[in-house]
Amino acid sequence: MNLQAAKSFEFFQRVGRAMMTVVLILPLVSILMGIGGIILNPNVHAFIPFLDAPSWLSIGLFLQKAGQALFNNLPLLFAVGIASTWTGKPIAGFSSLIAFLVMHTVISVLIQTNGGTTALAEAWATDIGQPVDALQRMFGKELGIETLQTGVFGGMLIGFISAWVYNRFHQVKLPDAIALFAGERSVPIMASFFAILLGLLLFWFWPYAHIAILSIGDLIASNTNALVVGMYGAVEKMLIPFGLHHIYNAPLLFSPLGGEYLTIDGQTIVGDQNIYIASVVDRLQNSNISVVGGHFIAGKFIPVMFGLPGAALAMYHTAKTAKRKIAGSLLLAAAFTAFLTGITEPLEFTFLFVAPLLYVAHTILTGIAFGLAAMLDLQAGFGGGSGVIDYFLFNVLPHHNNAWITIAILGVIFFAVYYVTFRFLILKFNLPTPGRTEDQVKLYSSQEYRAKQKEQQQTSPQQDNDSQAAQVIAAFGGMENLAHVDACLTRLRVSVNNHDLIDKPRLIELGAKDVLVIGKGIQAIFGTNSSILKEEILELMA
Repeated sequence: MNLQAAKSFEFFQRVGRAMMTVVLILPLVSILMGIGGIILNPNVHAFIPFLDAPSWLSIGLFLQKAGQALFNNLPLLFAVGIASTWTGKPIAGFSSLIAFLVMHTVISVLIQTNGGTTALAEAWATDIGQPVDALQRMFGKELGIETLQTGVFGGMLIGFISAWVYNRFHQVKLPDAIALFAGERSVPIMASFFAILLGLLLFWFWPYAHIAILSIGDLIASNTNALVVGMYGAVEKMLIPFGLHHIYNAPLLFSPLGGEYLTIDGQTIVGDQNIYIASVVDRLQNSNISVVGGHFIAGKFIPVMFGLPGAALAMYHTAKTAKRKIAGSLLLAAAFTAFLTGITEPLEFTFLFVAPLLYVAHTILTGIAFGLAAMLDLQAGFGGGSGVIDYFLFNVLPHHNNAWITIAILGVIFFAVYYVTFRFLILKFNLPTPGRTEDQVKLYSSQEYRAKQKEQQQTSPQQDNDSQAAQVIAAFGGMENLAHVDACLTRLRVSVNNHDLIDKPRLIELGAKDVLVIGKGIQAIFGTNSSILKEEILELMA
């Protein structure tokens, strides 16, 4: 891979990592809204009468509104999450909040001084040659400010601009008379000025962008056929090893590119996932409300809840008899995690690097599952994860169609297909899945790993003063070689100055399942211990 490609990968890896900060709160949002919807659901009251009591209804409303508060403010969350994660500095996130408010206030003032929303929609409709109602959908409120609804695009722009402002100005020096505003204190000020400029630009150019996005969204919505949706599912799966899948799927899930829109209480909801969850929550309180959205994501339950457990069973049955018990505990935990929560990385990375052919098969089968869901016109979705929790809260309970039944039937079939496919490939090509080799890559829990470290320290006094974090830093080439350190759910994501200094075998000895090195962008798979390890590394670096 050439230097330019490696730099591009490192950049987009950081973009995906920044966006994941927001994506990881969606399970909390789905749980709050789902449980609140259950408590408020009149159909549930018929089976659990005490939930109809005023106190329980208040709790249900509280939970639902708490979830909706996060759900309805995703643009702001993207702004703050991207800026703070990209830089690793709280002041950048704080500056993005200020910039977000400034940008939308500027747009609001321009709307008022140009005759209001109705007059502007009519004027723009004449200039652009589009229906007035299409342009009126642009207007809404952000944090109570009447503005253009730029959605997650506006939030992401503010987030990246604030991060750039921090990197550009956080060390700026000023004359003594105004030295109070030097350094990091200059960042909120400069971010506000750039937010003013962005507000001016968006006011004049967003109507054209809005129409273009709607046109693309309508095109996508009119082409939810098996081939298109199947390719979407397969490509998303292909990008997971590189941590780039959130860049790929976020516009479809959270923006008008999802192909539909929904207005609830004056708030315009866009994105295939967003509008599905919002309409389901409404239906939980009123069974006459129709559910929209969920066309692109309906098929995800099939490989996650059913397919991967089938693959885990195949790996268990093909393990050596002497090692089957150990492999079984590993695979059962990973399969149960996927089934319950929709978190697939612990299981996928178990075979990704030791047997890439299995991941290719998994990608193809995922695409087929998505395609079948589209072909059968299934409408289903999830809030935070495509596991049984969201399957029940947002599909079984609202019972707006029979898609959840069809998904379960397809899931049983795919469980068998995954099992047969993986078993055949493992035996045919003698793939080194867990339990089949003497020297195998294992997925350790944090408790297992710490027990192993304690045992090693007892037999090696030299390591008594070396924490795991210190040894990992050394394996990355020392502190001087670390340019940036972050982590997602299962991966330690590092940017280094010189990738030749990385000791990949040592990282694996320290607990990494494997290490992906592309230019200066490194991903070490340490499992769910990754975020803790990141904090320990940052403390040592500080």
